[in-house]
Amino acid sequence: MATTDVILTLAKVFIMILPGYVLSKMNILNENHTVGMSNLITYVTYPCMVICAMQLEFSWEILNNCKYVVLVFLGVVIVAMILSKILTTVIRLPSSQSGIMAFMMVFGNTGFLGLPVLNGLFGKEAVFYGALCDSSVDLLIFSLGVTLIRQAAKGDERMGLGETLKGIINPCFVCVIIGLVLYVLQITLPDIISGPLDMLGSATSPLAMMVVGAHLGRISFREMFMSKPSYLVCLLKLLVAPAVALIFVKLLVGSGTIFGTVIVIEAAMPCAMLSVILSEYYKADVEFATKGVMLTTILSLITIPVVAIVLQLI
Repeated sequence: MATTDVILTLAKVFIMILPGYVLSKMNILNENHTVGMSNLITYVTYPCMVICAMQLEFSWEILNNCKYVVLVFLGVVIVAMILSKILTTVIRLPSSQSGIMAFMMVFGNTGFLGLPVLNGLFGKEAVFYGALCDSSVDLLIFSLGVTLIRQAAKGDERMGLGETLKGIINPCFVCVIIGLVLYVLQITLPDIISGPLDMLGSATSPLAMMVVGAHLGRISFREMFMSKPSYLVCLLKLLVAPAVALIFVKLLVGSGTIFGTVIVIEAAMPCAMLSVILSEYYKADVEFATKGVMLTTILSLITIPVVAIVLQLI
């Protein structure tokens, strides 16, 4: 894909932020609406998109590539964890913010934002691999991630097995398992089912981007850009993480592969929206989480195209 095609494709995806932003500013799209839209994405459109993306012709090569996708992406997450621990210790953040900052540095918006971007750039096969990256993240978010948020909220580092499993076994994770089973067994869904699933799945991108826009419309840009710790999050999440991913990909699988590109693009995603949702749920510092998520989201409008272009040139 040419550089201009990359820019135009990403521009089409990110322009969908504008309706959500404008409607939020006009108080037409409020917080209750965005919660409902997020639930609709999580329980309906996202699973449909992933299952349809996995309706590919079986290939041992693709199946073999899956292990590299999961292992390399988990390697990137582990490096991010180590760096986040070092940085939060060095800058001496208060305990109410250090866990949240570590969460934001480690976990990206690989699902709601990552998959629409991959779908726009590279199509179904990229979504297939991207869904595996997102599932790998889910396993850690609802174990290590929740622990970080809870620690920031009340110093509680323990989390029961039942609560962990409830978080991991979510609709997004389940749909990946269903899609993989259908793929491995080569069960092709009939048109009467695949047609509606495809139409519902295609709604994921506009809905997800409108939700991002609505969140942007509710915050003060001045306060957000004044948050100094958030810039460290941006540095690690938007620049260091994709650079680490690129190094891993070069060393382990070489260049020019679609799944290697997916790993780097997913690593370049801004902070996960779940950092805000979980901070609110566990009564942690929601404002701090929101500033970090929104700042990385805004700056990713610049950094993601840059990463995508670099991948085209090397």
